[in-house]
Amino acid sequence: MEIHMRRAATQLSVTLLLLALAACAAVPPRVEPLWVTLADLRPAKIGLLEQEYALKIRVQNPNEMEIPMSGLSYQVDLNGKPFAKGVSRQSITVPAFGEVLLDVSAVSGLSGILEQLSAMREAVPQRITYRLQGRLASPSRGSVPFDQTGSLDLSGFAAGDQR
Repeated sequence: MEIHMRRAATQLSVTLLLLALAACAAVPPRVEPLWVTLADLRPAKIGLLEQEYALKIRVQNPNEMEIPMSGLSYQVDLNGKPFAKGVSRQSITVPAFGEVLLDVSAVSGLSGILEQLSAMREAVPQRITYRLQGRLASPSRGSVPFDQTGSLDLSGFAAGDQR
């Protein structure tokens, strides 16, 4: 009877060990959020009622695994006001510990330009602040939001600067 008890205890231990290993394998690895930044913004097509801008958006992956993306949506704010927005259906894969530079476009209306020009007419800004926000679509992770802010120092471009 003691042999049967030892066998049962051994089988139970092996079963519990296998269950514990299976549970650990089912836990997904921790995935850090992707870093999304605005790398460039240039006028592309200027019309009276609508303007199109060429943007470069950098997506960096700080993870050990590649992350596929099926598209993104985004909005650019300048000086705290909505400026331009866009979408892209680009399907890419951001490599592990790598980055991808996306060429996309964004559209703004006449009101966005007029608000910015009106604010600049009152006083020439020393700094322009910007915000890039939106979401990435990933088949493996769902919708992943991003929000990045920054500023451009314009003090060196002032009219009276004699550097």
